[in-house]
Amino acid sequence: MIQYFIDHPIWIAVFVAVILLTVFVCFKAAQASSRRYAANEKTMKKIKEENALHNEFSILTENLIATAEPDRLFKGVALNLQKKISDADNMIAEFNALSDGQQYIYALSFVIEDGENALSNFFRTNGQPLTGASLGAVRKLFGENVCTVFEKEYNAFDSDNEEVSVIPSEITALDKEFSELVSAEEICNIAGAYIKENPEKFINFC
Repeated sequence: MIQYFIDHPIWIAVFVAVILLTVFVCFKAAQASSRRYAANEKTMKKIKEENALHNEFSILTENLIATAEPDRLFKGVALNLQKKISDADNMIAEFNALSDGQQYIYALSFVIEDGENALSNFFRTNGQPLTGASLGAVRKLFGENVCTVFEKEYNAFDSDNEEVSVIPSEITALDKEFSELVSAEEICNIAGAYIKENPEKFINFC
């Protein structure tokens, strides 16, 4: 056998290539499996966290609102509002029945969720009345600089606004500016503080 390979060196190269290819394929498979596992773990962790938040804030009281951490309060209230809307036979009617404050929190939760990587993704994914409520929320809760950038993107994606168009380079710049002005964590805390300051708008909303 050894003499055969000595006499036919091309097969040595083929054999080595096959070994290297096998190792490479196994390595890539292990990488893919690791990524899938990590993704599954992340998903399961998120589901557990959301279930805990949903249960913790399913029944709001003045004391619970007063003592909760703002970001956790916002997330819990938003999740329960999302469930309330998604369970309704007529989601638009259910949304319209919410108070302004409740609509703000509901809308901001999607700004964070759908706009996680870029604010423009939120506007590409959603339409009225959600985008209108999000604009109202930003005007109510955030400073002038944040409002200006948010409103520019709102106008750019507003199908009824013929004076403004979506220019990719400008949208990319606005996305970057918005992310530098306010983070998802800051949005959660500011929205949570709004709930704490206006408990009467949220108690018994379920």
